[in-house]
Amino acid sequence: MAIDNFKFDNIEVAVPHSYSAVFATTSTSDSDRTMDLVMHNTPIGTVIGYDFKWRDLTPKEASTIMQQVLNKTQFLVHYFDLYGGVWKDAYFYASNFNAGAKTLEEGFERWSELAFNIRSVNPL
Repeated sequence: MAIDNFKFDNIEVAVPHSYSAVFATTSTSDSDRTMDLVMHNTPIGTVIGYDFKWRDLTPKEASTIMQQVLNKTQFLVHYFDLYGGVWKDAYFYASNFNAGAKTLEEGFERWSELAFNIRSVNPL
């Protein structure tokens, strides 16, 4: 059986050290609790996202990841889907980037971490 890997715009990237799923469901504007505190909710859709974190990356590994996702309106992601339980491809956008330098000694540069989140372009 072949092993799948994470890809951004068909470019394989290092496997993240941390990978978390995030779901956000939006409801109609008339969804609300009544005076007896019973919720009357009408969901209209759910957006899925994932939070990534890598540790101890080379400049090349970090640069490859960033070049695929930064400042793009959308990009294709090959990822493991919690909802479907399979590897799949879908379009996402990225935000909330954080990166910490481990060392900037010339010739030994390393990033201690790189983290960001992606959110689906289309609803679940």
